[in-house]
Amino acid sequence: MAALPVPPSRTEQVYDAIVDEICRGELPGGTVLRQELLAERFNVSRQPIQQALLLLKSHGLVREVGKRSLEVVPLGEKLVVDLYEMRAVVDGLAARRAATRHTDRDREYSVQLLAQGRQAMADRSFAHMIAADMEFHEHWIKAADNAFLTESAAALFHSVRRVMGEILRHSGTPQWVWDDHRKIHEAIAAGDANTAEALAKEHAQHGTELVLNAMKREGAPSLASNLK
Repeated sequence: MAALPVPPSRTEQVYDAIVDEICRGELPGGTVLRQELLAERFNVSRQPIQQALLLLKSHGLVREVGKRSLEVVPLGEKLVVDLYEMRAVVDGLAARRAATRHTDRDREYSVQLLAQGRQAMADRSFAHMIAADMEFHEHWIKAADNAFLTESAAALFHSVRRVMGEILRHSGTPQWVWDDHRKIHEAIAAGDANTAEALAKEHAQHGTELVLNAMKREGAPSLASNLK
């Protein structure tokens, strides 16, 4: 008999809830996170709140401010540039490796993900667009079959998800995202490692430019701070 899935712990539930609110802009950059208020809000003790905040800090989503407080890290230009430089490296290497290692099943699932992304765009569902985008990239990272690459990507993806939310808020339903994904898919499916890598890197650069241009229009160091 198959083992039942282990339910998420209170810490994981709190962590996921806070990450979701950060990514949706409901907890803007600069928001101070107070343990007592979070414990009351989520109806849990202080312990899972403390553990969740430590995880958030280790993943670069919150930082210390003052002596005993934590705040949501503002989404500044340097953060976006640093993050997407790493994303270009990770996604580029993943696409290159996947081009020579993928299976028929990998290609078939990628086609399904492309369809899901287009449907989410047609529905104007930002949550589903972000989920489909992340799953597309995660899928090819797994197909690349490099444990250290997978680990590196996992460390980036919460922040990437947050920036994706900003991209969608500032560009509506971006057809270019799924046009890029289709081209990356086609290059990988054709076994063209050089083109797949180049397209994945260009895709990351496109996202960087869009967010930075939006920041300049806003005239603020943090896009999220304008979403209060």
